[in-house]
Amino acid sequence: MPAGRVSLFVTCIVDQAFPSTGLAVAGILERLGYQVDFPTAQTCCGQPAFNSGYLPQARVVAEHFLNVFRDSEYIVIPSGSCATMVSIIMKSC
Repeated sequence: MPAGRVSLFVTCIVDQAFPSTGLAVAGILERLGYQVDFPTAQTCCGQPAFNSGYLPQARVVAEHFLNVFRDSEYIVIPSGSCATMVSIIMKSC
């Protein structure tokens, strides 16, 4: 019986520069007994636009993130800054 179900958010930096990190995180979660869901519509948390001052554009990307992960009970994010951005999004949207 699985320990639970988690959704994995593979951040931009993991996707583009460190894809083995995303695979390793999924592997660890599976070894711990979790069923790992990878929503294929995921893109970005909006942090690059937010940090560059493009707030309306960051909000659009953030809203997409929220829609993609809407039904997730738990979201695992292998990046502290992206997790913080998601927290900011959750409080503001």
